[in-house]
Amino acid sequence: MDDGTQKLRTALQKAMARNGDDAAMKAEVAMPFERPSRVQAEAEGIHVRMASVLIVIFPLGGQWHLALMQRTAYDGVHSGQVSVPGGEVEATDADLLQTALREFEEEMGVQISESAVIGRLSERYIPPSHFAVTPFVACISAIPEWNVDSNEVAAVLTASIEEDLCRDGALQPTPIMMSSSVRVPFPAYDVQGHVVWGATALILTELAALWKTLPPTVRKT
Repeated sequence: MDDGTQKLRTALQKAMARNGDDAAMKAEVAMPFERPSRVQAEAEGIHVRMASVLIVIFPLGGQWHLALMQRTAYDGVHSGQVSVPGGEVEATDADLLQTALREFEEEMGVQISESAVIGRLSERYIPPSHFAVTPFVACISAIPEWNVDSNEVAAVLTASIEEDLCRDGALQPTPIMMSSSVRVPFPAYDVQGHVVWGATALILTELAALWKTLPPTVRKT
């Protein structure tokens, strides 16, 4: 692991410990409505499905980037959407981290070492699909060679954390077509011409809030 990656890992771990709660709250405030928690959903008798995702950060073109995926079209509420790679817990998974690592490898065709994972962000409940999602964060020293599962992944997107997530005005109200065929404005990011909204935008907003607390020298590769 190169020195820049190690410095970023150390700085992000400290930021998660010191500023994690504040970053989570900033993400909540940035969204247009309050999401229920998993505990609240379960109290209402909803069967919540557990899932985890993996944000993988790597250097590219002098900036730190992370990997997103556009899902293929399917008969489901998240069809065609941009998301962080990950998925539902399976009985053979030892814990949520193993779910995230397994799903990342299955979808993106890249094995990420558990030692590259530096921590987790806040669990987020997604009402439309009844998933409770835990995001993990990993840092690696180079962009991987993707070998995606074409049944699940339509495209791989690389988002610059500085330019796509942290610049002023990056999160903008964007009309989203709902199942009712009505367009509703939601806070969203533009990543390579793709609209990133919903739970993914919420997760990335929490990461961006943490990122902004890092020393400027660490935020550059």
